[in-house]
Amino acid sequence: MTGLRQFAEDRFLPFVGASSLAQQSKLYYQAGWRMLKSMPVADLRLDSITTSVADTLELKGTGSNQNCALRTLRRMLSLAHEYGILQAAPRIKLRKENQRTAVWDAKSEETLLKLAPQPLKDVFLVCHDSGMRPDEVISLRWDDILWNKSLIFVREGKTRKSTRHVPLSDRVRNALRVRAQHAKSEWVFPSRNKKCKTGHITHTAIEKPFRKARKDAGLPKELVLYSARHSFATDLLDRTGNLKLVMDVLGHESVTTTQKYLHPALKNVADVVNQRNEGRAAEVVN
Repeated sequence: MTGLRQFAEDRFLPFVGASSLAQQSKLYYQAGWRMLKSMPVADLRLDSITTSVADTLELKGTGSNQNCALRTLRRMLSLAHEYGILQAAPRIKLRKENQRTAVWDAKSEETLLKLAPQPLKDVFLVCHDSGMRPDEVISLRWDDILWNKSLIFVREGKTRKSTRHVPLSDRVRNALRVRAQHAKSEWVFPSRNKKCKTGHITHTAIEKPFRKARKDAGLPKELVLYSARHSFATDLLDRTGNLKLVMDVLGHESVTTTQKYLHPALKNVADVVNQRNEGRAAEVVN
């Protein structure tokens, strides 16, 4: 019986590379295998990887990172079943993910931007003003900037609806105009590393300066670059009340997914309740 490592190298990774999956999905599965290949499970036979084996894997990182490995394992075993190597694929249960609750407010945003170096500063601005994922931002091409329409075209992402148009705000337009004056590449954020295969900067390249800027600014660790996407979604819903619009701009297929991004402020809730109670008989309980 084929082992997981052999199957990954001979069948799974070539399948991912040649498939019609979005680039972000390919990178996701590749990252999942990088986590799995250093673990004892990588040396197990495919037919010995059961639900209980997957459930007891000692995976590192957050729930989201752990689920990246588990989703990759689930897809590998499912593919092995499709190929007739396994009679049935075991059920792989995912780990609990803690929902992000931190969002950027005007003060924390201003504090970070004062300390953020380039290209982190511009990447943050695009994320915060368009709701794009950081990985979508760093892979932007100049052809994706629709100056006359005040839009940015997102070519691909995690889901079918990731291909979409998002807003080009005035401050992002101004920042990108400055960047465009010195552009010598098709990429908005080109990599300086000549060995870089993508041609644009990687997410890793902005994570280190982001963590330093956040620390120097005295901001909480709960505030991550991805939180800018959550802030955008929350503000957009608050100002428009249009959940369908928020879904479309974020590139979500499910309302449930979009709701995880919304963190409405509670400061006005008392006013809403008071307005509801107007005209009702007041009762005082001693």
